[in-house]
Amino acid sequence: MSSLPVQQHSAAAPTSSIRLGSARRLIVKIGSALIGDPETGEIRGSWLETLLQDVVRFFARGQQVIIVTSGAVAVGSSHFNHLDRSLRVEEKQTAGAIDQVQLMRAYDRV
Repeated sequence: MSSLPVQQHSAAAPTSSIRLGSARRLIVKIGSALIGDPETGEIRGSWLETLLQDVVRFFARGQQVIIVTSGAVAVGSSHFNHLDRSLRVEEKQTAGAIDQVQLMRAYDRV
């Protein structure tokens, strides 16, 4: 993961490509497709463990890591699998509320 290029954004400077090893701060966005298993709706624990091993390495190098995650709605939607239609907005909100706690516990366990 540390060999991937990253974009640095600053209001004072134009966008430039840098190496992860030289960045002071890394912002990692984790989308629903990565955090949740599409077949089971479960949190992909082994993938999360691998990600957090990378985060530990970044911290050890003195880098700040900010994780922005989604996935609570995707994981929570598995509770509504019996419906033969797309979820309404309030059902998506309920799914997200139900599984936000589960998602945070998964991060805590790892």
